[in-house]
Amino acid sequence: MSTILSPILAALIAGVVSLLVTRASTRAASRSKSDELLQTQFKEIITKRIETYPKLWRVHIHYETNWTLEGKPKTREWAKEYVAALNEVNLEAGLYFSQALYTKFFALRRLLYEAVNETEPGAEVLDPLPIRLVVYGGNGEPGMSTHLKDDLGSYRFSLLQARAEPKRLARARRLRRGD
Repeated sequence: MSTILSPILAALIAGVVSLLVTRASTRAASRSKSDELLQTQFKEIITKRIETYPKLWRVHIHYETNWTLEGKPKTREWAKEYVAALNEVNLEAGLYFSQALYTKFFALRRLLYEAVNETEPGAEVLDPLPIRLVVYGGNGEPGMSTHLKDDLGSYRFSLLQARAEPKRLARARRLRRGD
């Protein structure tokens, strides 16, 4: 009887192993296809960001950096023009903003509307520094400019990639720390 059980047991073990290998292969193929689709989506989003983010950058350079360097007064009219230019960019590019960038965008827009509402026509905005800090960061807080560059991969992995690959990112951090 043990000679009969041996082939049956061997066949049963071979069947279980075959089932496990098939399942692992199916998962790997499914994960590979999912990763491929995700990479295609990332590529399309990054392509749109590369196309649209410079328009937002241009607005900041014009209304914040150059305005400051040229010593122009930051008046109610400046705030109105700045927010109008931001809103125009948002119509086309807002869909592609990362959450971190959109959070800063929303804060900047809110501050500009407050400046418009609290400033008399022709008068200077009382405190334009919070507006500048939202754009360029400060007090240990990144500004929109940092998020723009991050989203395009200039300073670190893009936010999309970091969210999609948390294990790989954690491993990279451990390697940099020498763990």
